Amino acid sequence: MFGDVQYWIGLVIGAFLIYIVLPAREKKKVGWVVFALIPAAIFAFQLSYVLKLWFEIPRPCTDMAGCPTSYSFPSSHAAVIFAFAVVTSLNIKKRFVWLGTVALAVLVAYSRLALNYHTPLDVAAGSLVGVFSGFIIYQAYKAYHSLDSDSEKSNLSKDSPKSRLSRFLGF
Repeated sequence: MFGDVQYWIGLVIGAFLIYIVLPAREKKKVGWVVFALIPAAIFAFQLSYVLKLWFEIPRPCTDMAGCPTSYSFPSSHAAVIFAFAVVTSLNIKKRFVWLGTVALAVLVAYSRLALNYHTPLDVAAGSLVGVFSGFIIYQAYKAYHSLDSDSEKSNLSKDSPKSRLSRFLGF
């Protein structure tokens, strides 16, 4: 289920449909989920998928019943949950949220080891992919969000970041 394209398509469509019907003030509260959290999780999953195809490392559980047939390196579960932890922690900025999301991420990563679906290297690499993905997508979200709010405040003055970006890109 987690690796199925239908799962991700359904998640994205469902999130956008919910977002569309929300009142404006609620959109500001949950916009980060639709435009940072979900994209970070999808990016982490896709990046780990490409890396699995690149490295083609078999799973350590190949002789066990119920062992997944996909490649092992890096762990997609670790990548997605660490992307979730990074984006959530950067957005909410409360210590208990950071502790909770990191604890959840560590537990999910440990579960991959306990089930013998991954090696410690697989989980560590997946965690790094997730941290990287979460940070990059969140920074892009914040940059766009600040450009959007700056343009509303200054009506695209000559020195606003959005106008400088537009001039740089030749628009």
